Amino acid sequence: MTKSGKALSSAIAILMLIVIVLAITVPMAAFFINNQSSAEAGNALVNNYIYLKNLQVKQVEYGHPGIYYSNSSIYFAYTNGTFVPQSNVTVTNILYFKDGIWYNVSAHYPLVIGAYTNLTLPKQVQGHPIIIVTSFGNLFFLSPESSIGPYSTSGKGGVIIAAEISEPGNTIGISINATTNINGPFKNYTTPVAFPNQTGTFSVGVPQYVFYEMPNGSIVTGVFHNWIVSGALVNSTNSQGIKVNLQGVPASLTANYTAVTQYVNLQVNLIKNYGQPITIAIDGINHTINNNENFKVLAGYVNVTIYTTQFNVTSPNAIYQHSYQESTYNGKSYSTTSFLIFIQPSSTNPSINIQFINSSSYYKVYINYNNANPLPPNVSSIIPFYIIPASSVNFILNSSVYQYNTNSYSFIWVKNGTYIAGGTGVFVPGPFLVKFTDGTRTNYPYLTWGPYEITAQTLNGQTVESVQSYAGVALEINVNQPLIITVYYAWTTGYNSLSQGG
Repeated sequence: MTKSGKALSSAIAILMLIVIVLAITVPMAAFFINNQSSAEAGNALVNNYIYLKNLQVKQVEYGHPGIYYSNSSIYFAYTNGTFVPQSNVTVTNILYFKDGIWYNVSAHYPLVIGAYTNLTLPKQVQGHPIIIVTSFGNLFFLSPESSIGPYSTSGKGGVIIAAEISEPGNTIGISINATTNINGPFKNYTTPVAFPNQTGTFSVGVPQYVFYEMPNGSIVTGVFHNWIVSGALVNSTNSQGIKVNLQGVPASLTANYTAVTQYVNLQVNLIKNYGQPITIAIDGINHTINNNENFKVLAGYVNVTIYTTQFNVTSPNAIYQHSYQESTYNGKSYSTTSFLIFIQPSSTNPSINIQFINSSSYYKVYINYNNANPLPPNVSSIIPFYIIPASSVNFILNSSVYQYNTNSYSFIWVKNGTYIAGGTGVFVPGPFLVKFTDGTRTNYPYLTWGPYEITAQTLNGQTVESVQSYAGVALEINVNQPLIITVYYAWTTGYNSLSQGG
């Protein structure tokens, strides 16, 4: 090989080596660059998660939202107006500590808290330490009557007004109407309610009696006992209305009620003995009322539900439909089927009166037809060559069509009201031999057999309605009792011609 050929071979070999090196190093460089970018992105996500987790803790500490555990409820209150923007807290689990073990609190997780929220805790949770777990993995630990974060605009104070009913071994967080002038004029607020006030003096008042409805419909009535106060000075803890002096620290005012345990006898009366029992529920327990019944109930608020809202009273010839109208107690009327009454513990002989009205009635109406075939004054006889079957004509009541009864014991049920009664006719082909009173005779190719008189009678035969016309009839009948309606038929079409032939 010549020198020039060797030089060319060396150049080609070097070029191929460069290509191979590039083919290996470029992908490796891209891999290391991408790997470094992914690591940086992962680190950014981790750092962002940590930032948001820590931010959520700060938000709660600064009142967005502050968390207050009142023993029976958890209050989430957005009270720090200086923290912008308002944030949501997603609760993924709540645990409570009992007998050395942490238990789950049943709820429809996740719970997204974005506004003032009151979570009432189940009975088995109340009074035990809790942990609130958020979607960022934060654990907020609270013992009863403690809080995280202020109820104020500056982190220095604030006040929450709440209410509860204390029973032996159980405390129920409830919502009531509290009247206060904490923001100036007196206004009603539904508890629990939080205010950002740090200092100042105001008044607050609550009702003497309150109630809580259990899931089974029973009612727990509470009578005011005292105020449970923390972080404020009050002029009394034993009065429903008190004056409060805030001290610049977080304060809570809880209206504490004790459950009413006194029983009274409640009488339930049907205004009329209908001979038909009805079913009602008193404090979630069903009872059957035949006429007048007495029941032993807890004084205070009583939950009453009327389950029987309609029934029929039947006699041989009528069905009387009765519908619930109203209940009355202590001078007040209740037209709804579910209502609350209040019985003072000192009441004697309290009673509820339940009234039904006859909303509609159905009566037996017997329908018959008569084919006596009365004749016009100048006609002595009409001899048809065709026998009219009973199924050829029908009875009409408004727009309803019925076949005539085949015997006097058949009937239809008709709702009370005003109706137009009539009968259908039938075209009858002839020939007909018509004899006139003057002795002449004429054959007619057709006639129409139709109603000419209708009567309505009571069952004892007294006529209450009647109409007659050879041109066809319809009778307006007021059905307010059992009736016998009879439709009389005659040869109608052609009467004018017959009269002229005489």
